[in-house]
Amino acid sequence: MSGSQRRLSLLANHVNSNRGIATNATSTTIKQPLKETFRNRQDYKYYLPIQTRFIDCDMYAHINNSVYYHYFDTIINEYLIRKCGLDTSSDNKTKPIGLVVTSQANFYASASYPSMIHAGLSISKIGKSSVTYRVGIFEQENPLACVVGGYTHVFVDPVTRRPVAELPKDFLEGFRQLLV
Repeated sequence: MSGSQRRLSLLANHVNSNRGIATNATSTTIKQPLKETFRNRQDYKYYLPIQTRFIDCDMYAHINNSVYYHYFDTIINEYLIRKCGLDTSSDNKTKPIGLVVTSQANFYASASYPSMIHAGLSISKIGKSSVTYRVGIFEQENPLACVVGGYTHVFVDPVTRRPVAELPKDFLEGFRQLLV
């Protein structure tokens, strides 16, 4: 095995060890299956129906992967505005705003147009100035989410863009309702 092949093999072993897969130069074996988590409707506390649009589809006739992040953004911001007092106006100089610092998604099945999806929202962590959301996307009445993902907001001062010392009381009250 050449030096570059050995380095690639070591890199593959390292990457796949984090996924529960062991590899060597001759074979690939699964140590343990990856756990599909938070796919059930009962894993979420707040729901928002969203009608898919024809423009959401890609050339393979299913919802494009990037569009799911729009769905995440839609349910999270809708909840923040309705239940936490988020002020999205350009005149806001006092209430904190959320900046996304990390995001992720796991895809299990595809949704398509035309269909009604149900975005489910829960909160997995509340920090001093941050919140981590979990979103499940369910097509029609399917009991399992086709996509599970979310992101973390760090709430900052709208003028200085520095993290707030603590989350406002109305934000915390809304967040605690979704904490799992």
